[in-house]
Amino acid sequence: MKFEVGKSYKIKSFNDDEIAGKLLTLGFLPETTIFFTRKSPFGGAYYFDINGIKIALRKEEAEAIIAV
Repeated sequence: MKFEVGKSYKIKSFNDDEIAGKLLTLGFLPETTIFFTRKSPFGGAYYFDINGIKIALRKEEAEAIIAV
């Protein structure tokens, strides 16, 4: 999924079951609203705010999220 800085998204599902397990333990649950705060300069990390907690994900982890 392509995320835009400064926008909120609602998680619908995941496209990779292995990565989904990790994301679920971090609090990235279906129907949860996440806020995309920034991307690292070379695109290697994506930074999210989820329920007041700031979490960095690798690009491939963030791309496993299906959200609207």
